[in-house]
Amino acid sequence: MPALHRDTENTDVIGKVKEALIQRIGSERYGLWFEQTVGFRLESDAVVVEVAGDFALHRLRTNYFRHIEAAAAQAVGQLVIVRMELQVDCKAISADTEQPTRSTTQIRKTAHPIEPALPLKVTREMGESKLVNRRVARPSARTEPVRVGSFRAKAIDSRPARPGTVQNASTATAVAEPSITNTQSQGGAMTFANFAPGTSNQLARTAAQLLGEQPSESAPICFWGATGTGKTHLLHAIRHELRHRHRMQRVILLSAEDFTNDFLVAVRGAGLPAFRKRYRDVDALLIDNIQFFGGKSATLREVLYTVDTIVSRRRPLVLAGDRPPMEIDGLSTELAGRMSSGLVCGLNPLEIEVRRELLRRESLRSFIPWDEETIEVLAMRISGDGRLIQGIGRLVSTLQRMYRRMPTMQEIVREAGDLLQRGPRVVALADIEKAVCTAFNLPVGELRGEVKSRNVSQPRILAMYLARQHTSAAYSEIGRYFGDRNHSTVIAAYRRAEGWLKTNQSLGGRGPHGVNVQEAIDTVENLLRIG
Repeated sequence: MPALHRDTENTDVIGKVKEALIQRIGSERYGLWFEQTVGFRLESDAVVVEVAGDFALHRLRTNYFRHIEAAAAQAVGQLVIVRMELQVDCKAISADTEQPTRSTTQIRKTAHPIEPALPLKVTREMGESKLVNRRVARPSARTEPVRVGSFRAKAIDSRPARPGTVQNASTATAVAEPSITNTQSQGGAMTFANFAPGTSNQLARTAAQLLGEQPSESAPICFWGATGTGKTHLLHAIRHELRHRHRMQRVILLSAEDFTNDFLVAVRGAGLPAFRKRYRDVDALLIDNIQFFGGKSATLREVLYTVDTIVSRRRPLVLAGDRPPMEIDGLSTELAGRMSSGLVCGLNPLEIEVRRELLRRESLRSFIPWDEETIEVLAMRISGDGRLIQGIGRLVSTLQRMYRRMPTMQEIVREAGDLLQRGPRVVALADIEKAVCTAFNLPVGELRGEVKSRNVSQPRILAMYLARQHTSAAYSEIGRYFGDRNHSTVIAAYRRAEGWLKTNQSLGGRGPHGVNVQEAIDTVENLLRIG
């Protein structure tokens, strides 16, 4: 590691480190863990972090080291060694340990030491976790570490304990103070503030925000869309708003699989009355991945009764799945009708503007900020799946650590595998037909038939226009594909679609009802992009 330049050894660099760290973890966390107990200084070959207190040193080393390292790299302009040390006046032997505390703890980027966490006693107040800074006995060597992503941790998080109860120390620690390396914590909590807005999610985002503002007047909401379009983020944002803004204690957010598993446990002996009380006597119920209910007759009956109870009590009910309720295989007609009785909002794959914004956020969380050219190329080549964008962000951060610099675009593409498209996707007429039918909720093959009603003729005209835009097919070839029509019909359809675009024409029929032609085209092109 080369020595730091002399002009970096000043308070300006330290100030930049602090600013970058606040940008990454938020001012609230910085104020809690860094403001009063942490000092920074520069040495010839490293950035040194001095921490007051053994417990604070352990907590910061476990949860925030990666963010300190990235902030230092951003401030200095290159990857540097970061050392975390106990402040001089705190270098004493702890009374409850057998070994003397080391005065200096050096952590290298290539090897992060793992030490058992000190469990904390935790109490619950108003559905929120409250830490009591008091040591308890260390766990034995055989104690299994808590996995934050485990089913148990998620279940506890989605069902806040009643005031006055005390959770198991180790499990409650994971819920109360999750590791910063947890997926959700890397970008902060999933709230409306950090949800990337766009035309692909405008209706769903508006409906979610209205529910967060006036939960007592909300109708049932059902989000649907492909993976990575933001459904789960909106569910978490609604839960956050209901808990923190409206102080609702009993807000349950869980997946359809978790609901099904709990129901089966209750049927096999835990007791249905307690199960029904847990899910029906709530302030709000939010269920993700409802397509999992398909074909499970006993669970479907229980879900139906639960939904009826929630709706009759005028409590917020929000569901999310990969398809509209009426199109989910194995879902009963009664339940699909209940789910569709309120507002059904589709989320389309993320358009390029949203992809750029998410990639910029990943750049800020990376060790070295990305240049705009890299962001633009990645935005063009990645699909409209937000989870893939997160994967690209982690890949680039790892490559920065490996190369100790910003990787080139060729290096990113070489390591990205299937995360990036291998160049422009070849679009066929069948792809155009499938995407248009999906966008307008039409059976495949309908556009090649003789039906002339508006809900079919308008999508057919749009399909001919897009076929000319995205394929090299001649007018005659397009006409033959879409119902053996002649080339003059395709030319007329193309000119008519151009007229729609100039006048911002609204399209009717099933599917994107009442949307203008540009929004319909954006939806189809997003579907073409992800295949």
